[in-house]
Amino acid sequence: MVTKKIVVTGLVQGIGFRPFVAELAEKLNITGWVRNSDGIVTCQVSGEASAVRAFTKSLRTDAPPGAWIEQIKEQVLFPEQIPEKFSIIESLRQEEPTKQSIVLPADLPTCERCESELRDPFNRRFRHPFISCTSCGPRYSILEEIPYDRLSISMKRFLMCEDCKKEYNARGDVRRHAQTIACKACGPTLTYKKGTEAVTGNEQALTLAIDHLKVGGILAVKDIGGYHLAADPFCEEAVKELRRLKGRENKPFAVLFADPDSVRKYCEADADEEALLLNPARPIVLLKQKKTEHAFCPNVCGNSPDIGAMLPCNPVQILLSEACGPLIMTSANITGELITTENDQMEQWLVEDSVAVLSHDRPIVTPLDDSIVRIVCGKRQTLRRARGMVPTPIPFPMEAQVLAAGGDLKACFCYVEGKRAYLSQHLGDLAEESCFMQYQKEQIRMKQLFHFHPKQVICDLHPLYRSKAEGAELIQHHKAHVLSVVAEHDLCGRVLGFAFDGTGYGEDGSIWGSEVFLWDEKTNLQRVAHLSPVKLIGGDEGAKNADTILYGYLHANKLQPSEMIAGFDRERAQIVAQAIRLGINTVTSTSMGRLFDAVSALLDICHYNSYEGEAAIELENLAATVDEAYELSMELIETGDPLIHMDTGSLFEELLRALEQGTDRAVIARGFLYALADAIVTLSQKMRDRYHVNQIALSGGTFLNRILLERVTALLEENGFLVYRNELVPPGDGGLCLGQAYAFVDRK
Repeated sequence: MVTKKIVVTGLVQGIGFRPFVAELAEKLNITGWVRNSDGIVTCQVSGEASAVRAFTKSLRTDAPPGAWIEQIKEQVLFPEQIPEKFSIIESLRQEEPTKQSIVLPADLPTCERCESELRDPFNRRFRHPFISCTSCGPRYSILEEIPYDRLSISMKRFLMCEDCKKEYNARGDVRRHAQTIACKACGPTLTYKKGTEAVTGNEQALTLAIDHLKVGGILAVKDIGGYHLAADPFCEEAVKELRRLKGRENKPFAVLFADPDSVRKYCEADADEEALLLNPARPIVLLKQKKTEHAFCPNVCGNSPDIGAMLPCNPVQILLSEACGPLIMTSANITGELITTENDQMEQWLVEDSVAVLSHDRPIVTPLDDSIVRIVCGKRQTLRRARGMVPTPIPFPMEAQVLAAGGDLKACFCYVEGKRAYLSQHLGDLAEESCFMQYQKEQIRMKQLFHFHPKQVICDLHPLYRSKAEGAELIQHHKAHVLSVVAEHDLCGRVLGFAFDGTGYGEDGSIWGSEVFLWDEKTNLQRVAHLSPVKLIGGDEGAKNADTILYGYLHANKLQPSEMIAGFDRERAQIVAQAIRLGINTVTSTSMGRLFDAVSALLDICHYNSYEGEAAIELENLAATVDEAYELSMELIETGDPLIHMDTGSLFEELLRALEQGTDRAVIARGFLYALADAIVTLSQKMRDRYHVNQIALSGGTFLNRILLERVTALLEENGFLVYRNELVPPGDGGLCLGQAYAFVDRK
């Protein structure tokens, strides 16, 4: 006989690990106990030596789905008394936190077993909107503290009925020690509200909600991470009203489908894309639209060639989508603000005749938007990292204890502890007070929850960012973008990094955004190329008004379009030129995003950004309608310091000439993207000859442009380069914090 203490670290809480341990011990005739302790699981086991060896081996090899075993430590004990049976005992809340870095579960989608019970009229949880088990259900969104137990989550307010208690304690039951266990008798309850009408009761509320959607109404649905607004994608009036409510004129909506077969009717999806749809995060996956007679209203996806498709992540979504078919599913907030989580916050929508609310009484502790991903060049690209992905850490190349604050747009911070980077969820635009308050709250919450003790704080260089902390280390925005790729892929040796986006505060006080850096482990990032600087109108209006940007570019290059150029306001152009000459509210910019704005306006595609990046996105959407590309070029000018400028003067001359010749605007738009890709490749070849660098890192929001990314990746690889880009974190500002954290770690 032998007795051992066994400590298991990794993702071992919230995924049914303790019931698995208990079942395994009972099977092997082992006595003792198992309990949660902070973010780890501790066991004491007594039995035949061979049985204990088999037990320890099975902990790693047969762990339940979702578990991730980092380490198993064993210690031989000599207890005075050995328990007669094996039991799951009360969790231990240690006064001194564990020194092990903690991994906690993200929210999990409804598992196949629970889906089957949901549809089984003979099961006592038939059509129960909150069905879950040890393998599925909300986790991080309802977690208040660790260890993960019923009393540590927002389910603690619901007392188990006798039937649920029996299941909770029953050997072999799928809900043995399932902390979210509930049924119709004791679980959360749905409430339907419309105007002064309020009906509480799961089936009654669901029926009214479904009826409301089927007649073209808009339904605010309380889900796992916050409220969604749902609507019929085939009803033009519903889509129009939804855009009015959201203050969202043009940005595409995501669509919820009941199952993969339903997705295939409207979207093209290969095996990798279907795997993403079924990923436990249940993210929104950008898929190419099919041309079908049963297509959605044009205003659902706008000019986008893609549909943001998602599968249900919880029982309420399952029941709604099965009853109604495809549904628009978009976060219930004004664009740019924080997702709504509180029931009383939704009261503002009740004044609208078209809106009804389907709420429930289980509190949401952490607001979480839907994650967004896609496949590009055969690899995953993350556009937004939130529900289902947070708080799962990503590997970090080396030991560190830091807090990286991220940026103010698409805000996301991260703590690095040990060799793991714990990124927060997407937290929106910190200019919005609600987003900033949640950003601060989440920093405190994660620090306390995971017992983080950062020794360094790292922030963006921008002097006016709200994310900036006093006394922090500072790293330039675009350098952090490049380093986010270096960190994610643990690159060694020399790397040529391209950081292309809309804006970032430069080390010279100007606005950067088309930066090319040379990096290796021994030296700081050296800026080696960028767009030729231009003076533009600054401020928020300057960043949104694509016409103003265009007029600045034309003035800088001393160009005057002919009368035949559509959408060109000569009087306005002269006013802008005069303001630039007098230095009124001007900035010096090398922004790639502003170049896209100018080209989009020149081609009469988009003249004003009603949401971030709209002009660039619509340019890509138009370019995607053709295969032909007009031949354009971007000249590289040696400035001798030792920078290279990607010159836009000749580019705009060629763009104007193409328009005057009557060339199709879509063909010109694709030609512009190809010209930029060609310039990146030519520049890379020059740098390889000069610095013997063969690794390329691509980061920044501009590389969300699929046409550009596919073109430049193919050309670089054809020329023998190794191409790396962000995959697990967004290439935009949502991944900035990872590069910030990497900037100051000791790489010796």
